[in-house]
Amino acid sequence: MQLTASQLQSKHKVLIDALKRGETVEITYHGQTLGIVHPATPTVNSQEQEAAMNEFFGMHQDLGIADVEDELRVIRKGRRSLLSDL
Repeated sequence: MQLTASQLQSKHKVLIDALKRGETVEITYHGQTLGIVHPATPTVNSQEQEAAMNEFFGMHQDLGIADVEDELRVIRKGRRSLLSDL
């Protein structure tokens, strides 16, 4: 499918529909190709990627933080908690 730059402004739903159908869309401006839009390919995490993500997201588990919300509340509280600290 081919769309001009001016058509892209007024008919952006056509682009989205074409991508949903799995079509590649070429965008032109004054007859010259500006770019080609491809539908996204679904990614599948390999076991190696999955293991790396699990290690990364569990990197602070040895600090004894029981609840993430409580930890964030402590971090966001700031240095001064009383007016007398000013």
